[in-house]
Amino acid sequence: MTPRPRFVPHATPTGVAGADDLCLVVAGRKLLVGADGPFPYVRDLPTGTECVPLGTLDGHRVWAAALPSPDSGLGAWRSWRALAGELGEPLAALAGRALQVMTWRRSHRFCGACTAELGDVPGEHARRCPACDLYVPMQLSPAVLAAIRRPGAPGRVDELLLLRHAYGPTELWALVAGFVEAGESLEEAVHREVGEEVGLSVQGLSYFGSQPWAMSGPGVVLAGFTAVSSDDDAEPVVDGREVAEARWFPLDALPDELPPTYSISRWLIDEAVKNSR
Repeated sequence: MTPRPRFVPHATPTGVAGADDLCLVVAGRKLLVGADGPFPYVRDLPTGTECVPLGTLDGHRVWAAALPSPDSGLGAWRSWRALAGELGEPLAALAGRALQVMTWRRSHRFCGACTAELGDVPGEHARRCPACDLYVPMQLSPAVLAAIRRPGAPGRVDELLLLRHAYGPTELWALVAGFVEAGESLEEAVHREVGEEVGLSVQGLSYFGSQPWAMSGPGVVLAGFTAVSSDDDAEPVVDGREVAEARWFPLDALPDELPPTYSISRWLIDEAVKNSR
């Protein structure tokens, strides 16, 4: 079996970008596909392109760069979702980091306090204002999602709560999810989101894992949980605005329209199925 590549993120530059270093190029919400692999090399880019350190892949330096718009002369451009589906981890995480870092840099050029142009902080994905000394780090936006199980009747398999959103990829059956509010713990956010989205309460909350998620914007990290419905007879109630539909599905009869295999949402669903056997 071929070992998976290992990506180690960091923001400390080690010299200048070399011609044979990988460089993930971002334009808007698209990434440039390499001619001889999933990502291009520095030598493939226009002369003078600014490269920002992302980390190392199997010990080799990896950089990111940004263009104002996709340049058809450089090659094909793909969405992160399309690339992540083909590449899997950890290359999906590397592409997501490039998209998040370069999107953050584009949207944080000027000081929010005095409007002066910000300068880079060496060794960090952060900026500082030369006029008022405001420090602007690349901040994380935590979000939670939960796989909620309902015990089945004697002799019957357990059920999993799945819902369809009224926006985004509306064809998918997904898990309850939402951003964490200020002053709120991850666990509190799960309880609040479950109540808001489907009108239920849960118990037995257990942390599952986390994943950076480039589709929802720069700095988003998803924290996944498992939980059990507090009431075996409770049915989900949706408002029709944010969530269009929610249902209990037997774990041996889940719908085909599930989240992609590279997502923590799918990992949670697959784990629930595995534990039900």
